[in-house]
Amino acid sequence: MKFFFAPLLFLAHMTGAQPVNQLTQAERKAGWQLLFDGKTTTGWRGAYQTTFPATGWKVVDGELRGELVNGAESGDAGDIVTLKKYRDFELVFDWKLGAGGNSGVKYFIEERQPKPDRGSQAGYEYQLIDDANYIYNGKHLPQDLKTASIYDVIPAEKPNAGVVEWHTSKVVVNRNRIEHWLDGKQVLATDRTSEAFIAGVADSKFREYPGFAQIPEGHILLQDHGHSVAFKNIKIRPITPTHGSQKIP
Repeated sequence: MKFFFAPLLFLAHMTGAQPVNQLTQAERKAGWQLLFDGKTTTGWRGAYQTTFPATGWKVVDGELRGELVNGAESGDAGDIVTLKKYRDFELVFDWKLGAGGNSGVKYFIEERQPKPDRGSQAGYEYQLIDDANYIYNGKHLPQDLKTASIYDVIPAEKPNAGVVEWHTSKVVVNRNRIEHWLDGKQVLATDRTSEAFIAGVADSKFREYPGFAQIPEGHILLQDHGHSVAFKNIKIRPITPTHGSQKIP
């Protein structure tokens, strides 16, 4: 009798590594769900659209790639969002940018009407960017615009992140508490009812967005910012919120 193994599964077995874009039995038991199966765009659509973009976003070698070159926010294929909405969750994803790149993973996306004439739908953004080399308005980036920050609201506490290698990021939302993780380290923790978060919103470009500090739920969004970006191992675990989570001052 002959046995045939897919190369990826065989390699994972030999090295002890987890297969790409798959869940372990323990993860499935714990309630994790794949948001990207490594082969199709099932579960995603264009933001404010009913179908997936025909160009710009594609699946290549087990990666969900944004092959984007315009350099503008939602200027190429447009953003893509999950079909489902989420409220309290853990979200994990691997990502890689090209040199000088800019993108982001947003959550609590509501797709409010009317659709923005320009740019991306407002939401809480786990920033992805070339920390050291990206120039914004002629200057290097402030901390709250760097990778793993809640974009323009709360800065991540970390050194500059390189972008041409793969990174693993995690977002945890438990009622009003939000955590951002990068490569296994927590780099941001905040509470949406805290003075720091409210002040961060008031000092951000989202201050004119009604109710921004208390959006209850929304879609997950992968941003088209006109730069090449790749994602894999995107998975989410809806959680039951706890009342006793630590409040951040």
